[in-house]
Amino acid sequence: MCRLGPAVEGVFVSVTPCPLAFCITELDPGGAERMLVELVCRLDRRRWRPTVISLGSGDGPLTERLRDAEIDFRCLGARCRWDVMMVFKLVGELKRIQPRLLQTWLFHGNVAGCLAARWAGVDDVITGNRVAERRRRWRAWIERFCVRRARRHICVSRDVAEFCRKWTRLEPVRIRVIPNGVDTARFDRAIVSDLSGLGIADDQPVIASVGRLDPQKDPLALIDVMERVLQSHPDAHLVLAGDGPLRAKVEQTIERSGLAGRIHLLGWIADVEALLARSSGVLLTSLWEGMPNVVLESMAAGVPVVTRAVEGVAELVEHGRTGWVVRDGGIDGLADAVEHLLDDPEQALAMGQHARRRAIEHFSLDVMVQRYEQMWQEVIDAGDLDPPAAS
Repeated sequence: MCRLGPAVEGVFVSVTPCPLAFCITELDPGGAERMLVELVCRLDRRRWRPTVISLGSGDGPLTERLRDAEIDFRCLGARCRWDVMMVFKLVGELKRIQPRLLQTWLFHGNVAGCLAARWAGVDDVITGNRVAERRRRWRAWIERFCVRRARRHICVSRDVAEFCRKWTRLEPVRIRVIPNGVDTARFDRAIVSDLSGLGIADDQPVIASVGRLDPQKDPLALIDVMERVLQSHPDAHLVLAGDGPLRAKVEQTIERSGLAGRIHLLGWIADVEALLARSSGVLLTSLWEGMPNVVLESMAAGVPVVTRAVEGVAELVEHGRTGWVVRDGGIDGLADAVEHLLDDPEQALAMGQHARRRAIEHFSLDVMVQRYEQMWQEVIDAGDLDPPAAS
């Protein structure tokens, strides 16, 4: 039980911080993983005692951030994403931690977390979906079976919430929308990237793309778009920050297209804000999303976005005011929008300023953290959604 002491500035503070556990598939530097780390590092530690459990490995910048923030974390070292031994290891960790709540992140985190919680005696589990991924039927059935006992199911956008109502068949009252947040102050301190080492002059426009090189992000479409843009703007450059299973194919396609001097692949970089500060615009070609962090970061940096009309985008981008949303998602439409951006730098600057104000007012990390804390306290205090009996 989490006992509450006297109110401090209107908020009841636990006499003993309430233990929370977070189970996530892995702690590689992806968008969902970074959001979890941002969340736990910003919690009110007078009220909450978080522990992060990664089913996989986690030796990297995110675990370093957890270590610096003195957040307890465990990496269970799964040999693959279907390593069933992870469930038993997770049961042991949950019995050790004895959390008041378990929150699970990503598909494998949802499945392993829900199974382990039942065997470890953790009654209150909060699951979630961060993208609207059209899964194979058997994967949808597994997740639906596991999350049916969840107290709440967190979605990052209204689009994802609607998707989850169909896939999980949870009652709408259990589904809660909590958008991602962004540290807008981090972009105030950004130092503009020096891209001269890539052969990019200071007066040449840069279009940035940030994200994993995998099928969801459709990185080959970036090359197709840029190939057309360069016909009208031969001085432009595309800079890709990210890595993933399609990297070799992306590199081969760039070479075959003869655009190696105009399309640059950086891999993962720590200072995304510096790249965005140097960019005229950001291009997103994802086939599905939830609430794209790169769009939030671009807004915080004051850089307009050109994007396909994927999930979560309509809640972030005001078409024609803070960026361009290409409804049909075609290469020609995306290229037209990028060309429009490059043709009118003054309009692009004004759109970026509108986008930044929108990020500050509606999508700060502080607001995101407050929404999670309020939701946890509701579950702890009210107990109004008893999990249904297993069927």
